[in-house]
Amino acid sequence: MKKLLLLVAAATLTLGATAATPKFAPQSKEAPASVQKFEVRRHLDGQQLTATGKIQQNAAPLRAKAAAAPEGTVKPYLFSAYVNTIFGLMYGTDMKANISFAEDGSKIYFGNMFTGAFMPDEYWLPGNVSTDGTSVTIPCDYAITELEYDGEMFTVYAGELVLEDDGTGQLAITGVKDLVLAKDGDHIYAEDNVDEPTRYFAIFDYEADGSIALWDYTLCLDYVPFEGSVETVELPEGAEPADFIYHSFVDADKLIEKGKVYVDGNDVYMNLLAPGTESWVKGTKDGNKVSFPAGQYVENPSYYLYFNPFYVDGTTDENGYLVTFPLENYVLDYDAETGVYSNLDETVYSGLTLADFSLYDYKNKIQVKPYAGDKPAVPSDPYDVYVDDYYLDYFGQYYLGYNLDNLDVNGEYINPEKLSYYIYLDDEIYTLTPDVFEMLEEDMTLIPYDFNDGWDIGNGYLYIAEDLFTTLGVQAVYTVDGVTNYSNVVSADLEGNVYTKPAPQVNPDGISSVTAKQVTGIEIYDVQGRKLSAAQQGVNIVKMVAADGSSKSVKMYKK
Repeated sequence: MKKLLLLVAAATLTLGATAATPKFAPQSKEAPASVQKFEVRRHLDGQQLTATGKIQQNAAPLRAKAAAAPEGTVKPYLFSAYVNTIFGLMYGTDMKANISFAEDGSKIYFGNMFTGAFMPDEYWLPGNVSTDGTSVTIPCDYAITELEYDGEMFTVYAGELVLEDDGTGQLAITGVKDLVLAKDGDHIYAEDNVDEPTRYFAIFDYEADGSIALWDYTLCLDYVPFEGSVETVELPEGAEPADFIYHSFVDADKLIEKGKVYVDGNDVYMNLLAPGTESWVKGTKDGNKVSFPAGQYVENPSYYLYFNPFYVDGTTDENGYLVTFPLENYVLDYDAETGVYSNLDETVYSGLTLADFSLYDYKNKIQVKPYAGDKPAVPSDPYDVYVDDYYLDYFGQYYLGYNLDNLDVNGEYINPEKLSYYIYLDDEIYTLTPDVFEMLEEDMTLIPYDFNDGWDIGNGYLYIAEDLFTTLGVQAVYTVDGVTNYSNVVSADLEGNVYTKPAPQVNPDGISSVTAKQVTGIEIYDVQGRKLSAAQQGVNIVKMVAADGSSKSVKMYKK
């Protein structure tokens, strides 16, 4: 399962790319490397590729990690490719890559080479340049990264799949071989027809039994030197920035983040002005105005991005999209009395663009307020609380959905590290136990705001197999300096009704809590008391018997 789930990450990394028609030069050919055979079967898109056989044990010894890059300057490159994702094959263009050339010209070292698995700084793929300088061969036995899934670490490699006719007219994956790319000066590429591909560049790991397992694959690699600036704004030495709260909007959704501001004379540095990044952007104060020039480079793992503000005047293109007009500066008003910086103009945006000025991200109606530190506050109520039985037939679980904001009742920021919540089963606090929630190691009653067990519990959802309830609810809890405040309890039932009850006037820890019980028997009746073999549409009476012999009957509504 891990191989399929990891494709979600690949999809996330490529969705932000701008579509374009790729151009690839002819591929030079070299003799294939020795074949290692798969154990598992694979079908790749409509090509119906299958993998058969066992891995051969005559491969070169695997390295723990790739060689370090040689001394010297690492050159920024633009990387484009077709990437396999859960949404199908997608074209990602102008992604970030790093390449370093050996002084004698015999090797090229690649960093951040594949979108499906980012390569950390200490991992580089060394490529051997051919004697005529027209190709680069990258051995398939170098690790490109380590990935964690379900608590287990996997060392991941990259190479080209070996394809053969399996005798039925379908292509079969029979192994992996070294990755060979063409080289034309500083341009490095692998040509192929994306509509009828013959080359698949795979990310894989070696299983404990010696077989190879495929994580992801890519088509049509293309690397061209990047000519733009990659110099980030740095704070002056010894700078001590202050905590500020950034209020802004992304479309109609309010965004509140804790960030930093540093003022040095008329120089003002902000680290959350550019959306989706913590890179510093530098502005200049003139009276009560602070201007942040366009074109400042900001860090991003996937793309070369630049701070480029813009405005809209309501003009739309032929597809109905708003036309954006670039600004030379993003200007904030400064209130010396309150220390607040703001630009509440709904037509002016703080934006990020790709190297080709394609819009990448944005936000507007920005306010940047000084933060006085964590203080006791009443957390805002949970919202969008609902219970769904959609997963009951599939997984035997109900789904509790909810939203929690790290805001107080006045809409002000509160520290999410000090925010938690209770789950309520009917009107009693629910204790999550390892025998019901298998990823837990111990009982959990108060759940941290950002807790996620990777399976049943996360910020905004809970899958629950416990059936002894009529309502499920959520209550936010905020503790600072020993003072604890509670939101109202917001609950929902399966009929879509939502109930809000005042926060208890005593410490909820003093309320008797219900511990999760495993249900050992279920009987279903209609409203006339007739026993049913399965729940019917409408109202059902469900009697449940727990492992300790206790039972409870509840009214359930099936859609």
